Amino acid sequence: MNVRRKRNLFGMAVVLLLAVAAFGQVLKGFRYPDYDEKGQLKFEITGDEAQIQSSGLIQIKNLKMTFYEQGKVMMQVSTPQCLFDRVKRSAVSSSDVCVERKEIELTGRGFAWNAQDGRMKIFSNTRVVLRNLSAKSAVEGAP
Repeated sequence: MNVRRKRNLFGMAVVLLLAVAAFGQVLKGFRYPDYDEKGQLKFEITGDEAQIQSSGLIQIKNLKMTFYEQGKVMMQVSTPQCLFDRVKRSAVSSSDVCVERKEIELTGRGFAWNAQDGRMKIFSNTRVVLRNLSAKSAVEGAP
């Protein structure tokens, strides 16, 4: 069995597990991977606990979303509480959020993310911290 097929089967097993879980049931150690057409991991959502709401949304405690590019971690997003919609492949939260990349850290309060267009919006109190910028990557004319 090839790697892509194994990954697709694992993803389907996660969806089936969520489908049979009763509303309100708490799942510990939640993990939801998403793969591209070549079988490469695009992103992975994990959390300490996941609880399926009557709306079908999944309430996740201590959410961590890890995004990959060519097998390497590109970005991580974390928040204490989040609602994840596995059908729309989107997430929303009113809690604090932290987005980390190699040279940038964004923090704020509340966010919305959609896997379809790859966009994330932080709602308020946004703070940006740039790290380890070389002279080449600095904005021209900046002090």
